[in-house]
Amino acid sequence: MRAEDLVEQVPTVTRATTGAEAARVVAEYRLSGLVVADESGEPIAVVPGSQLFGLVLPRWVRDDRKLVHAYDEAGADDLCRRLNESTIGDLLDDEKLTAKKLPSVLPEDTLLEIASAMDEAHSPVVVVRDADGTFRGVLTMSRVLAAVATAAGQDSDLVRRRLAKDIILRGTPDESGPTREAP
Repeated sequence: MRAEDLVEQVPTVTRATTGAEAARVVAEYRLSGLVVADESGEPIAVVPGSQLFGLVLPRWVRDDRKLVHAYDEAGADDLCRRLNESTIGDLLDDEKLTAKKLPSVLPEDTLLEIASAMDEAHSPVVVVRDADGTFRGVLTMSRVLAAVATAAGQDSDLVRRRLAKDIILRGTPDESGPTREAP
């Protein structure tokens, strides 16, 4: 398979998106990373989903993980609610999130070239751009690994379904019910 066969549309966030909204998007679509787009919708960076946990944790807890026990459940919930007050832009500027320059591949790139780009960038998402830089969509880790599993002979109904449907179209009319729009 080539990148053009795996490209998909995924929900994006902007600098104005709150940390809480970003967490919701990751959860709703089971994303491994967030694509941050500019005002025109052009992807500018990716934030691995695991970094969102760092938004909830105070710096002193991140520096010494044993201190996490200082918070009871109510205190932990309060820290989560504070994500409504911070935007992705604020968090990027404060370096609470480390956005990576979005790695890209060409539409004709193979699974090995895609895997190499993701591995080199330590990124769960890469963009597909034509040679002239035109944005075509993104490749997610789950879709690329579904293609790898298929190539390795580990095919299944769920793997075929992952290859057949974009993340943003999950929930389109079929056995799962009515269409669901992206945020």
